[in-house]
Amino acid sequence: MKFPTVPGRDTHGTRLALPDDLDGEQTLLVVSFHHRQRSLVGSWRQFAEELSQQFEHFAYYELVVGGKSGMVPPTVNGGLSQASAMCRQHDNTIRVSVDKTAFRRRLGMVGEQTIYAFLLEDDYVVRREAGVLTPSVGDGLESLLESYRDAKHTPPTGTGSAGESSG
Repeated sequence: MKFPTVPGRDTHGTRLALPDDLDGEQTLLVVSFHHRQRSLVGSWRQFAEELSQQFEHFAYYELVVGGKSGMVPPTVNGGLSQASAMCRQHDNTIRVSVDKTAFRRRLGMVGEQTIYAFLLEDDYVVRREAGVLTPSVGDGLESLLESYRDAKHTPPTGTGSAGESSG
């Protein structure tokens, strides 16, 4: 399924159009709806940062989803002002203000009780997970990234460049 086009803002207030403005040939989006889900998001963060260092083609973002009104409920900010809350977020955090019901429906998310992780390739969801990162999910994700890297970034064997001579 194609990831829906949604507006967002990074921690510096820069407007973004997702997924077009995201980095990475493969991009992991960890989506949360409530401040209390921060620990669930945290279960993905270190692993995703390690993958970003290991795979040049990979990028990772945390999406905080708020309602279409553009107002972020205090529970999303942890009861802090928006400026204070932004300081406590990571640089890869993006806030999106959308019709949450329509957004969840388009991505097959059952509700807002847990977080969701989406791996995108060319704006399409190739893997979706719900909840905390588990070892088997981490192994599967790493395997997908390795396969993609090997297929896309390894030159075909047995071919030389046009200017080479063998002797």
